[in-house]
Amino acid sequence: MQLRLILPLIVLLSTLANCTTTRQFPNLDAPPQPPPLPPPPQARIDNETFLPWASKEPSLIVVDKICRTLNLYHYGRLIRTYPAVFGRKPGRKVYEGDQRTPTGLYMIIGKRDNHQRWTRFMLLDYPTEQDVRRYWQNVSAGIVPRRGDHYSGVGGAIGIHGTDDEIFNRFNIDWTMGCVSLLNSDVKELYTFVSVGTLVYIKE
Repeated sequence: MQLRLILPLIVLLSTLANCTTTRQFPNLDAPPQPPPLPPPPQARIDNETFLPWASKEPSLIVVDKICRTLNLYHYGRLIRTYPAVFGRKPGRKVYEGDQRTPTGLYMIIGKRDNHQRWTRFMLLDYPTEQDVRRYWQNVSAGIVPRRGDHYSGVGGAIGIHGTDDEIFNRFNIDWTMGCVSLLNSDVKELYTFVSVGTLVYIKE
């Protein structure tokens, strides 16, 4: 009986001894170190390395929201794959302020390297006629909310740009109001490859 009472006491004392001898205390004199930034996300290489239907296009962009990539094609051949993030809410854009990235075939209609917020911005021709038609269908279906005495509009100013807080992109966090965002080094490179008139296909 005495051994059964003494044995737990020995184990407890041994555990406490291990805790006190192995515990590491912080050096209060050393300045705190910020946590390191995570490495850039690794973009998935798209299986479609050649698009026959794009073989006559000097440049073509395919944005895949599921794979979270922006793929750049040159005469139908895949030459670059960049990790991308999108609007804060999933799904196809329906109306202004829904924080979704549109889906469909678009075109770059403007390029700015001195945007007030982004170092690079490539404006898309959203909304297209198809987007406007879908918008009015959603108004009739009661999906588009009212703002006072009118409905929310169809929206605009959608484009491809960099980021002013790269940590969100590095963690694959969707943070835009509907645009496609790349790492700043990637968007600067993409900007040199494409021109006004480049087609951009955004798919789910």
